[in-house]
Amino acid sequence: MTDDVMGFLSHLKKSGEAHILGVARGLDLSFSQLRAMFVLADCQEELAVHELAEHLGLSMATAGRAVQALTRAGMVTRREDEQDRRVKRVSLSEHGRELVAGFVHAHHAAVRECVESLSDREREQLSEALAPILARGDQPTTSTAC
Repeated sequence: MTDDVMGFLSHLKKSGEAHILGVARGLDLSFSQLRAMFVLADCQEELAVHELAEHLGLSMATAGRAVQALTRAGMVTRREDEQDRRVKRVSLSEHGRELVAGFVHAHHAAVRECVESLSDREREQLSEALAPILARGDQPTTSTAC
């Protein structure tokens, strides 16, 4: 069963790569920078750079360089903390939010294409198989979300 689920997820991943690469085309972003953008997109509030580093499992220096590059690219805004001017607070800019939304849309499009390739009966069976899992609601994950 594990192999079946992994095979299905692998199929989704492969079918989505073209969509995702289309969104990323022309961007000169590192994996750490992309991860930082997704963490910031999940956060409801600004993060201090050291908090972002913790979420990403990166050193403060590496996170700081990622934030600096994202700020130059106009994808992140950075400001001094009101309580401690040594602390820099960061959040996604509107441009950064649009980019992340594009990635999310690309993921949705890939899944939609996969589901549309199924027969009516296969879609029904997939829906029935997923229903009890989804009915459990939010489960704790190892997500880097805030």
